[in-house]
Amino acid sequence: MTFLQESSNPGRTDWELARLAVHLRGYAKYADDPETDAAQRLEEAFTQDEVRRADAFLEAGYQDADRLAAIAARLGNDTATDEAWLVQQLATAWMRLDELRDRIDDGGSLMANTHVASAIDYVRGSRP
Repeated sequence: MTFLQESSNPGRTDWELARLAVHLRGYAKYADDPETDAAQRLEEAFTQDEVRRADAFLEAGYQDADRLAAIAARLGNDTATDEAWLVQQLATAWMRLDELRDRIDDGGSLMANTHVASAIDYVRGSRP
């Protein structure tokens, strides 16, 4: 089986594609061979470019904590520089973003998760 040659739903945003990809991959975990099932589901729903766009969107949402830690280590105890301030601000922002994403994922039916997630370009359930 190969990917679709033409999109079945042209004009979808990367966020919409990523949401559908996470949804389809979620169903695959119940199959005997999840990786094969996920690949087949994606091939039936997307063009190859759409899968690439969805995966790139999801990958861009991952926080590179190791790189941030390396920058902080390079700065050492020098807390007076602009770089140190930026590292601290980014660490705080990532911590708060993680908390927001946790609340979206755990919100259940208590809120319109899709609306809230779309406001911050987050794909519900995409975090490992």
